[in-house]
Amino acid sequence: MINQPYSHNFQYKHQQSNDAHIKAFSLIEAVLAIGIFFVTVLVLIGMLGPLLNSVNDVKTTDEVVSVVDSLDSFLQSDSPLAIEGSNFDLLYQAIQTRGYATVYVFRSYVSKNSTDIKLTMGFSPIETTTTLRIDRKAKIREFKNAAGPIYRAVITLSPFISREFYRDRGRSAFPRYTLSQNFENFESNYLSLTVDLFAEEPGPSFKDNKPLKEIYTEKSIFSFSTGINR
Repeated sequence: MINQPYSHNFQYKHQQSNDAHIKAFSLIEAVLAIGIFFVTVLVLIGMLGPLLNSVNDVKTTDEVVSVVDSLDSFLQSDSPLAIEGSNFDLLYQAIQTRGYATVYVFRSYVSKNSTDIKLTMGFSPIETTTTLRIDRKAKIREFKNAAGPIYRAVITLSPFISREFYRDRGRSAFPRYTLSQNFENFESNYLSLTVDLFAEEPGPSFKDNKPLKEIYTEKSIFSFSTGINR
């Protein structure tokens, strides 16, 4: 009777020891668990790169869509872009004069020391026409305050008009299609256009007066067809 409690206590401790041994992880199991963990981490890291690229692509696509919408609104604006002339006449003359027109779209700081951002949009400072004067407000005067990429929209003629009103200069020419008659003789009320969009970083290397052939050494990030009514 005296040894019974001791014997019972020994059996209880022996059972606890066996249970602890059963519940513990072996060295092999621990190594396998660590290996699986690291493989999972490597797979996640491998997936992270494409995921970030996908997010950036979506962001870039959304920005391009916004630029295209803003550009189209600018060209189709009810407010005149020229002094004593319609927007149709302005674009026609600009394309006839230089073979193309250039419009810039970008975000810029309100002032040099400001963190507030506004949308800046307008024709190239060197844009010219035959008889019309472009409104000062419709031209870009400053690129130094750009707060991101400067989108250069090169607007050229699309050959979806009567053949008598344009000239095809060949595939190697920049631009390929030019207007051959004055806008007074143009019979259609719709001028078909092609817009090629280029993205450039602001800074000392940015040039507004870059030759068209040099611009097209880079591939446009987006191209679309549009038009303007008389």
